[in-house]
Amino acid sequence: MKQRLISSVIYFLLLLSILVINIPIVDTIIVVLVSLIAIHEYCKAFKSIGYNPIASIGYIGCLGIFLMGIPLEFESKIIIIRVVLPILIIGLFIYIIIKKLKVTVIDIAVTILSLIYIPFMFSFVKLVLSMPNSRGIIWFVILGAFMSDIIGYLIGRKFGKRKLCPLISPKKTVEGSIAGIVGVVISYVILTIILNNFFNLNLNMVIVIIMAIICAVAGQFGDLSASSIKRYCGVKDFGSIMPGHGGILDRCDSILFVAPIVYIFFRLYFNL
Repeated sequence: MKQRLISSVIYFLLLLSILVINIPIVDTIIVVLVSLIAIHEYCKAFKSIGYNPIASIGYIGCLGIFLMGIPLEFESKIIIIRVVLPILIIGLFIYIIIKKLKVTVIDIAVTILSLIYIPFMFSFVKLVLSMPNSRGIIWFVILGAFMSDIIGYLIGRKFGKRKLCPLISPKKTVEGSIAGIVGVVISYVILTIILNNFFNLNLNMVIVIIMAIICAVAGQFGDLSASSIKRYCGVKDFGSIMPGHGGILDRCDSILFVAPIVYIFFRLYFNL
């Protein structure tokens, strides 16, 4: 319990540093470092069952997050990604030939999944942090990822009876899942009232509630998706960098699914 508490404090301070230190390069460095550690944990999990993902390609992919911090138009960044991603994929298959099939097509597939699952999804955190009023908007990502988990855990542990996905995550319950969604909706409504009244964002509450429901469900799927990978690889946690919590990927699995949704909503419906 003591280790878990210390880890929670450190993790909270890391999040707080992103919120308080409004320096884009600092944001980028933190997100890149977190992504690099997550790639390492992901590759280590698959290597434990005999696969051979190419971690170096994943690390290169993480550096692509820097692209999200470059002062270019969004369309220009998309063009860069469209150039870089095919080059990485072509390079992977050239690597198979050079290694004379010591690296298999399955290893390549696992590596490509790591690129999409970790650095690409993490890049949306940086995109959100690049928006106007980002220090307020990023709270939608944080609350969407963690409120569902926290409220779901507390309610599910006390009142949960029906298992949600027993084969993937035996402790999760339907009651906890519903409570988690309600918790995110309430936290989003409170955050929106604060942002509208004190930061003049003028966010539509109906759209915010819709976003809250989608983010809560996505966050739970993010958690279950990471659990499915761990089940397949036969590991309890992706790492031990955060005693009592596991690895970075264990803590950020929901963020990976919530950040893109928050970004899409603010781009399409709030015109930021």
